[in-house]
Amino acid sequence: MARTPDLERRQELLDRIVVYLAEHGLAQATLRPMAASLDVSINRLVHHFGSKEELITAALNRAMQQQLAVQDAWMKRHPRMTPVEYYRRWWRWMNAKPEHLALVRLNYEAAALDTSVTGLAGEVRADQIGVWRHDVEQRLVAAGLPADQAELEGGLAKATFSGLIMDLIATGERKRLTAACDAWLDRLSQIIRTANQ
Repeated sequence: MARTPDLERRQELLDRIVVYLAEHGLAQATLRPMAASLDVSINRLVHHFGSKEELITAALNRAMQQQLAVQDAWMKRHPRMTPVEYYRRWWRWMNAKPEHLALVRLNYEAAALDTSVTGLAGEVRADQIGVWRHDVEQRLVAAGLPADQAELEGGLAKATFSGLIMDLIATGERKRLTAACDAWLDRLSQIIRTANQ
């Protein structure tokens, strides 16, 4: 079933909003400069998205969909990808282009900024981290870890990877952080091997 022209325009506009927010961040996001940069009226933004908070929530959901589409493409080609290879691919992908890292940064910015800054509901902020953590837990269970260990290691994996990303965003020190990422993934690989012995 074809989408209506109004829904197609909304989707096209939403993709442009994601690019804008990835470039400019969430902390200072207001409708007037956003509309001017996108060459649309504020009324058009309100027509398609309602409030600023609804617009940002829709943009974060779209940014997550874009990242999940990248992941789904990898899994289609490599259905038996290990959790270690999964994280290696994400690290390479984020470091391949500035716009990739900027897209990922939106998740972390949304999770870290206080609700009074963004207006985002608590569950929207929590989802920016939780979606990925639950996914990793499932991958670790599939790799042979018992559920309780997968929950613990999944939380540690997400926290470690988040720390690496935040360090990368703050410092740009790719060489140092790639070495740290490799060392951490070697450790995770050993944990998986041990669980399968």
